[in-house]
Amino acid sequence: MRKFLILLLSVLMGGSMYSQCVIKADLKDVTGDTVFVQIVKPDFTGIEKTDTLKIKKGKFTIQNNDSKMRLAICRVKTTEGEKRLSIYLVPGEKGTVKGTTEKNVWSGSTFYKEYQELDDATDSIQEKMYEVGYSYHSQVDAGANADSLRKIIDPIYDGLKQQLNDAKMNFINTHPNSGACVTILMGLDDSEKALNVMSSIDADSKYSYFVDFVKANIEREKVREAARKNVEDGKMAPDFTLKSIDGTDLSLSSLRGKYLILDFWGSWCIWCIKGFPELKKYYEKYGDRLEILGVDCSDTEEKWKEAVAKHELKWKHVYNPKDSKVPEMYAITGFPTKIVIDPEGKIVKTVVGENPVFYEFLDELFK
Repeated sequence: MRKFLILLLSVLMGGSMYSQCVIKADLKDVTGDTVFVQIVKPDFTGIEKTDTLKIKKGKFTIQNNDSKMRLAICRVKTTEGEKRLSIYLVPGEKGTVKGTTEKNVWSGSTFYKEYQELDDATDSIQEKMYEVGYSYHSQVDAGANADSLRKIIDPIYDGLKQQLNDAKMNFINTHPNSGACVTILMGLDDSEKALNVMSSIDADSKYSYFVDFVKANIEREKVREAARKNVEDGKMAPDFTLKSIDGTDLSLSSLRGKYLILDFWGSWCIWCIKGFPELKKYYEKYGDRLEILGVDCSDTEEKWKEAVAKHELKWKHVYNPKDSKVPEMYAITGFPTKIVIDPEGKIVKTVVGENPVFYEFLDELFK
């Protein structure tokens, strides 16, 4: 009878006896007396809420009563400035993290023990990847030719990336029932294959935010793959209609008659922002023969409009809402992506990333 009453009380309290997660942190490099705990939204599009917790000599405790696994970003002051630590809050689990914000060890209940096993299996490879990347940027900053250096660096980095992917898949194959596997699903080359191995995790609703996000990405990639053949050079650019910055409908086909740059960007994209000065220069240079249509992605309408005003982007703009399939129609995989369309509506060239080659192409086109 007593067990029944305890169970009933748990249900009436929203299942908190089962779902509570407790994380105890002991980080030696933390110098501040507070930590900002940012809970990431279930769809991973931003921050849902921020809690402020007290720290005493690098120690703090996070408690969460959500019935589903959540990702938290902890922002703390350290001896080397502000740093961030990602923490997974798993219902019914208790974990302890010790060390520093960058080098730490997890222990506790099943999830956190297996999470540490995963880290042990991948940490050395990720460390090598970091060293290769750091070496590249250091040499470029010292005056080395970036293109020549990448011919040497890229094969090394790609090899390490493949090693990391293999190590992650090996962990999933050997730990198919481990919740820790969901923490690496997003970065896998074949996440669909991994999900098939993780059938019991897929069926457990407490991991659904992570699993559903990956499944949505898989479906989007299938749409992109089918779309790639439709957005090759020489093909007609797929038409679409989105809301312009003044709230009216604007269709791609209405802009025929000039060359058009279709610019997929976002206010959150550092390279998009860095590229605006050059894009503005070319808009002024060839404005009599050229139009630009900015397609904002993964922003709120407010942030989109603020960015357009802040950076004084005088060309045409449309807002791409979450339920829009326009990026998938154009097989967009990176930002910024710029697509040049001729006056008849045919795709001429696509360039991913902020690349000088794009502007060299424009100069050749309008010479």
